[in-house]
Amino acid sequence: MKLSLAGWWQVSPLTDLSIPQEDILFPALISSVLPTGLTEEQISAQEWHLMHDIELDEELAAPAVDLVMQGVSHYAEVRVNGVAVFDCMGDLQTMRKDVRPYLQKGRNRFEVLFLEQDEDWLLEEDGLIEEKSVQGEFVGSSLRPVAIQVEPYLHFMRNVRLHNVEVEQVWHHCGGCEVLVRLGYQVHQFGLASARVQFNGISLQLPIDMRNQALTALFQVEAPRMTKEEELGEKLIITIEEHQYEFFIPLGPTQDVMRLEL
Repeated sequence: MKLSLAGWWQVSPLTDLSIPQEDILFPALISSVLPTGLTEEQISAQEWHLMHDIELDEELAAPAVDLVMQGVSHYAEVRVNGVAVFDCMGDLQTMRKDVRPYLQKGRNRFEVLFLEQDEDWLLEEDGLIEEKSVQGEFVGSSLRPVAIQVEPYLHFMRNVRLHNVEVEQVWHHCGGCEVLVRLGYQVHQFGLASARVQFNGISLQLPIDMRNQALTALFQVEAPRMTKEEELGEKLIITIEEHQYEFFIPLGPTQDVMRLEL
């Protein structure tokens, strides 16, 4: 089950306290609810506190609950009921963590703090201070507007939690290749569950063996097209317990085994 955390979120300034508090729905730019006189550069130069409360009751019967956030534009600390659970590094990547131990019946508070980077993210060379980059982007950079570009949500899992994916390619001299997709998962409670794995236009529905912690899907690719440097690759889609995970797999005979952590 998926529970949206789209909003309303309270937006409060931590730097210039004269800026009024506002409420916002995500996905959105923070600037969409702030005074029009503030530029994106001024907003990026300040620290911000975002807060959202929800009520939980029967949903907490699920033994595992992932908090999923994606598209966070700048460095931010994420808290659940006052506990820091992970940092978003401003690279727009998907962040997820099992936050079930921090949730409680009744009101639960989620916070996102857009903060100034710690000093250990700064590199000093030849007397110059430079920002350390993550995947080609400057953490905390003001080159993009402060935003949460994808709807955050809670993912409630009753039986199985997917925790890693391995993709191995076996290329044949006579042409074609095999793509092996290994799913690593954790069993929380026994029950009927299955995984749907889609790749290269083929969809496989595989039963999950609760006695094991892994299963493998095998795809025969008759006429593979090697991925060019500027391309992301072929889309791999995995669906477990009504939740969909998407990855891009570059195809090529020199590709190493890819391990995708969640």
